Amino acid sequence: MHHIVGSENCREARVVESQYSPEAVVYWYNHGLEKKRKSNRDMLLKAKKHLAFVGWSFWYARKGNRQELRYSSPRGVVYNSLRTACKACIDEGGFFEGLDSSRKSFSPPPSTKSGGDSPLTESSIASEPRKRGRKRKSGNNLIHIGATDENYVVEDEHKYTKASRVFRLGKRARLEAIPGSSKGSEPRTILSWLIDNNAVLLRAKVHYRGRNGPLAKGRIGRDGIECDCCGEVFTLSGFEGHAGSQKHRPTANIFLDEDGRSLLDCQKQILGNNKIRSSTRKPRNQVEVQVQPEYDDNNDEICSICRYGGELILCDDCPSSFHQSCLGLKDLPTGNWFCSSCCCGICGKGKYEEKTEHSTDDDIVRICGQCEHKFHMGCMKKSRGLVNLSNCAQSKWFCSDRCETISSSLQEILGKPFSLGVDNLTWRLLKSMEHDSTDSHEIESLMENQSRLNVALEVMHECFEPIKDVLTGRDLVEDVIFNRPSDLKRLNFQGFCTVLLERNEEVISAANVRIYEKVAEVPLLATRIEYRRKGMCRVLMNELEKLLIELGVERLMLPAASNVLHTWTTKFGFSQMTAAERLQYLDYTFLDFQGSTMCQKLLRKIPLAKLERWPL
Repeated sequence: MHHIVGSENCREARVVESQYSPEAVVYWYNHGLEKKRKSNRDMLLKAKKHLAFVGWSFWYARKGNRQELRYSSPRGVVYNSLRTACKACIDEGGFFEGLDSSRKSFSPPPSTKSGGDSPLTESSIASEPRKRGRKRKSGNNLIHIGATDENYVVEDEHKYTKASRVFRLGKRARLEAIPGSSKGSEPRTILSWLIDNNAVLLRAKVHYRGRNGPLAKGRIGRDGIECDCCGEVFTLSGFEGHAGSQKHRPTANIFLDEDGRSLLDCQKQILGNNKIRSSTRKPRNQVEVQVQPEYDDNNDEICSICRYGGELILCDDCPSSFHQSCLGLKDLPTGNWFCSSCCCGICGKGKYEEKTEHSTDDDIVRICGQCEHKFHMGCMKKSRGLVNLSNCAQSKWFCSDRCETISSSLQEILGKPFSLGVDNLTWRLLKSMEHDSTDSHEIESLMENQSRLNVALEVMHECFEPIKDVLTGRDLVEDVIFNRPSDLKRLNFQGFCTVLLERNEEVISAANVRIYEKVAEVPLLATRIEYRRKGMCRVLMNELEKLLIELGVERLMLPAASNVLHTWTTKFGFSQMTAAERLQYLDYTFLDFQGSTMCQKLLRKIPLAKLERWPL
């Protein structure tokens, strides 16, 4: 007996270690009803491990006064017993092959779904690292396509019985604060971040230093500095104003009484330690290395579009891999094949000469620093006239005035707070930066920027369980917030910015946005649990959409979880993308998650004067 996922009796998910044991599945189906033997216990465990190996999940449902284990197949069908699950595993084709080629979306049981405002529920699914083919890979098969052959040859066929290993990490949004933790209700500010990282002590004595001595004294708290003279709690900038200073450099001028360090020194200490830890960490199968086209040892193990494993077509230029159906291809390509994002944005061809820095030769390809499309310089000259040579000589090259304007407009407002004029709410746009400047003001701005991004990361971690990529082991949320690069396009997050909604310098909501040109995406949006159901998500989205409209963006994308899909489509104006619509954007790499539904929203060009945006 089985039923579709949706039971309200579901309590919690159970993690089962995966292991390739198909014989255990057959054994349990044939002997599961027999009296217990000594070997039954081992076979029972192995059968469960094999189900986990090919993509099944396990969760508990309450029945009366006890909990019973349920088994969910990759197709989203739930079974009440292990024996019926083993039978279904064989019948559904998951005995040897893992997920089938149709890659139907998996719907987790209700207890595993996300809550709040976030569009994310599940992390990506990936297959086990395996020997790679030049053009297409299927499990452990190597499928090579010759330049003139229309047929393909299967090698190492004896290895085909080992299934593609599939992981469902079960990473999802938190419905409530972490049990046993008080941080869910505490303010998220730069001061709370300094306290949590042991850079300063709670209730530590501080003073604002003027030219002739302290101008104001107080004690540090998570939500601000409590002034000694009046007992009022001020934000960092508020304490500076209360001290009568107009320097607008609070962290550089607020000092600890105990050791004489400034709060800016404390920020440098934490960020310096984080940088050291980051540089010494070596994640397995790291992809942040230069991958040459002639090597195929670093091709991705999952589809860049749907995030599933299986039979994959490999790009001959970059490490990206794709399902044939996700690309909308009726036939397998012959000869060299390049994915859409590796092809010229004008001629659509991927063949080009090796890039020479700052060169404008016709066969040289340049990558736009905003829309991230590739262009032959010759195609640019023919289609758009003379190429701006000064533009080519810059560290960032832009394919059009429009892309350059978007980039400069974003750069102009980065880090500046903008008031919403109600309830002390402000929003600001941030982007991770690194430079070796010795200018004190630039260093201070950098420290404040990186500190706020770390606070945003804490908000994301508070709202989401850890999301780690199965191939690199890296924290995807952290990589997105700090827009870390990668040669693997689905893990290249250089273009991301972070939008914060704050009240009195306390972060309420955070979202990640990547703006290409006429298209933008918001894959992650988190509102702190205590502020949910209060319209904060709508406030943040409204401000973000206003910004995008000003920049000329016409379409906004986001991956919506099943349990909030109705909210996004009915209250926020999004609509589900069809397969045909998704194919129109193959030249863009969107951050998507298995089990989510890609949605889009057409941004209306409101016939109003351009919004004034003055920094506070």
